[in-house]
Amino acid sequence: MKTFAIILFVFMCVAQWVVPGKMIYDSESVVTSGTVYKFKTQPIDPSDPFRGKYITLSFEANRIDPPGDHPWRYNEEVYVTFTQDSAGFAMPTSISTTPPAEGAYLHTKVSYVDSGSSSPVGFELPFDRFYLEESKASEAEKAYWEAQRDSTQVAYGVVRIGAGNAVLTDVMINDRSIVEVVKAMNRTPE
Repeated sequence: MKTFAIILFVFMCVAQWVVPGKMIYDSESVVTSGTVYKFKTQPIDPSDPFRGKYITLSFEANRIDPPGDHPWRYNEEVYVTFTQDSAGFAMPTSISTTPPAEGAYLHTKVSYVDSGSSSPVGFELPFDRFYLEESKASEAEKAYWEAQRDSTQVAYGVVRIGAGNAVLTDVMINDRSIVEVVKAMNRTPE
């Protein structure tokens, strides 16, 4: 009985390292080899843009006009492919219940379905939080909201997509990293 308990204990110790290690490996492989897309952000509820150490983002490219007459269901697992529009921002090109044979795709779930068969289908984008160092959070919030209110500024998330997974690598304001924008705000007196 002691041998079984020791084997079970060793297995549990190894599993506690293997499971998070696999999750980290999957994310890092997407960061190093995934296809880069720029997702244009849109304003969100201004009453709670921060929860701790991250910026909450909302993206425009989270719905698609589906082809055919497939009866889409809420929470249904789907695969979405993207392309870039003329301005270089991501836009969904196809949605399917099976993964595409080639190219970058996102494995996600349907978040919204209207009753009409030709109406857009909404899907979840799993990269709606950008984590920051806690000391930079309030400055980043201020810079992000100023960019959202000012129609001359463009805010977007840089996302890498590969093999069904996605990783948000940066938030940009006018092609400058939000980290750089915050550093510049700290150097410039108001």
